[in-house]
Amino acid sequence: MHTPCINEYQLYQSIRRNQAFWSRQLEDYPLLWITVPRAKKGRDLPEPENQQEMWTDIDYFIAYSENTLSRTYFAGDALPVCHPWLGPDQFAAWLGAEITLKPKEFTSWVKPFVNDWSDYPVLKIDPNNTWWKLYIETVRASAQAGQDKWITAYPDLHSGIDGLCAIRGPENLMLDMVAEPDTIHRHMAEMTALWQWIVDQVTAIIAPYGQGSSNWTGGWSRDRFLCIGQNDFSCLISPPMFREFCREDNLQCCGYVDQAIYHLDGPDALRHLPLILELEKLNCIQWIQGAGHPLPSRWLDLLQQIQSAGKTVQLCYAGSHGGDADFFEEIEILCTHLDPCRLFFNIQTDSVEKADALVRHARKICRSAAKNPCSKT
Repeated sequence: MHTPCINEYQLYQSIRRNQAFWSRQLEDYPLLWITVPRAKKGRDLPEPENQQEMWTDIDYFIAYSENTLSRTYFAGDALPVCHPWLGPDQFAAWLGAEITLKPKEFTSWVKPFVNDWSDYPVLKIDPNNTWWKLYIETVRASAQAGQDKWITAYPDLHSGIDGLCAIRGPENLMLDMVAEPDTIHRHMAEMTALWQWIVDQVTAIIAPYGQGSSNWTGGWSRDRFLCIGQNDFSCLISPPMFREFCREDNLQCCGYVDQAIYHLDGPDALRHLPLILELEKLNCIQWIQGAGHPLPSRWLDLLQQIQSAGKTVQLCYAGSHGGDADFFEEIEILCTHLDPCRLFFNIQTDSVEKADALVRHARKICRSAAKNPCSKT
């Protein structure tokens, strides 16, 4: 891994600590990905007339990413990552859905196109699909331009049950799970196989450059590190249905990569936590409390339950998800009541001084603990 965005010593320490986090050998204080956007001088690139071109014009996307990363301040264990994507519904677009891109809002959506499953006996990605070709060429361009500069991330894949929801519609899919369970089981198996195929395609492009891997959640590994299927649709179904239709997909995806993180999105997803904790090869759970809900430090019982099950925990603070929190207080409470070396903070803040102070604060809090702060169990 090489990059001009941070100095050699910080790079060495960041790589060492990120890898130690996954092997349960992290010492002294939590994994800290703290960034300050636009901390360094520079000019914003002029936006294209059509905002879709922010993602569809590969040259523009690469130039924008390089400009953004070169102006970002990386504190603690953070590293520069480029994220080629076409929004959360890109997977559905690869399956043939009509997609609307909204880069300025950092999102996309599709129009469900499956009216009858009998018309789609097999779900597959056509290698000549316009959106797939655009995505994979963007990955290739990022990997080439980013050699010795940044990590090219694995994709944000709303596959699995979320992918079926996108192409069928939530109401229809819920009815199908009752009326046509065998059909949904068959298509879920196809979604798992497609997820694995995509991982292989991206790995073949990025691995030769030796920059390691990351994904939209942050974090770094020298191996294959992915956020497994999002399962946002799980908030609409019961634990028995989640176990019946989603467990095998999650199990297979976790086993296919070297490090896996699960996106646990809000209180409505908590009903499925017992099953998620059963996933032996799942390393980390990203807890997103959701806009309007108490900050992570108010969920200590939940976070202790996750750590007690042998998983690490990622906590994010940006925008409407805790971006206005007192980060110093959050770090102190969480590091005091939890195993700090099985915590992963991803924080976006507004000044270099604050970013560095947060790193010092985390070290101080953990040093002053009455006992060895980090358990290796």
